[in-house]
Amino acid sequence: MLKRIRKTIAECSLLERGDHLLVAVSGGPDSVALLRAMVLLSSEYELRLTTAHLNHGLRGAEAQREEAFVLSLCAEMGIACICKTVDIRMLQKGRGMSLEEISREERYRFLNEAAETCGARKIATGHHRDDQAETVLINLLRGSGLEGLKGIPPSRDGRIIRPLLHVGRGEILKFLNREGLTYMTDSSNLSPLFLRNRIRHELIPELTLRYNPGIVEALSHTAEILRREDDYLQAVVRQTLNQWGIVPGAGEIRLPLTALLDLHEALQGRLIKCLLAAAALPGYGIGYRHVEAVLAFTRQPRHRRASLDLPGLIHVEREGDLLRIGRVSSRPVRRDKRKEVKPQSAERRNGLK
Repeated sequence: MLKRIRKTIAECSLLERGDHLLVAVSGGPDSVALLRAMVLLSSEYELRLTTAHLNHGLRGAEAQREEAFVLSLCAEMGIACICKTVDIRMLQKGRGMSLEEISREERYRFLNEAAETCGARKIATGHHRDDQAETVLINLLRGSGLEGLKGIPPSRDGRIIRPLLHVGRGEILKFLNREGLTYMTDSSNLSPLFLRNRIRHELIPELTLRYNPGIVEALSHTAEILRREDDYLQAVVRQTLNQWGIVPGAGEIRLPLTALLDLHEALQGRLIKCLLAAAALPGYGIGYRHVEAVLAFTRQPRHRRASLDLPGLIHVEREGDLLRIGRVSSRPVRRDKRKEVKPQSAERRNGLK
């Protein structure tokens, strides 16, 4: 397993010698294996390690036992641990987000805060190959494009890193057994209420048994291929916007319609999504139907001025050969002749990454 982790670190440039690394430890098998692996590699990469544990306040005594386990484990290894407890259900109120979404948001907020507190340059999480396969299937079921189907990236913004991403769940359990390490089991991971759990315990076993014994590895490879292609398309979008002198999010954007419609449809959609996402208020997701609404709007006859309203106070206006995309400060309750595309639900928004 360590050999595979070293390869991932090298190929994806996850670590540099002397890095101060914050390791996210929930107490489950993945995070315990991650912590042990980083300890074993610490001298090789000259790492300084700190751990972080978030109690979501959802499982009462079970969560308390997990926190105590993590503190004990870190003490045995001589590693400092930063802990925090939050009330996810309270934070969820009025947010229009699922427990999974709000938990993820709070977890990464905490990890970034903890990294700032201890001075860690990077944050390691225990996502592995099986998580990758589950994420691809979740996003496929939700109708995502390349951005969702590429799954979990090995690194994000050069700060969040996933050294275990090419390691399978079975390898992790074997590694823990060899190292003589115990771990905690989160009972919520068995609940059929969560889509990821149903995919993990029902869909993937069925696909493995009846269609492809190597489905997890196949989906992981697919995600890797799509990640590279998505990276390429994103680079083309950046180059195109740069050629047009457009900076996403810098006030009202003016697009040359003729030049836009001369591009391949894939690039048209990418450009529009990029600009809409940059213009929207924070927390508003831009998905397939919003992009398609704007593309259809651009192809209408250009003899008259027209406008379109989108969630997040986005206002799109067409006049002659220009398409304007910007954010308004407010929007009247009555919209008269203007059309508005309704926002996505939080669950759908999360799937269309």
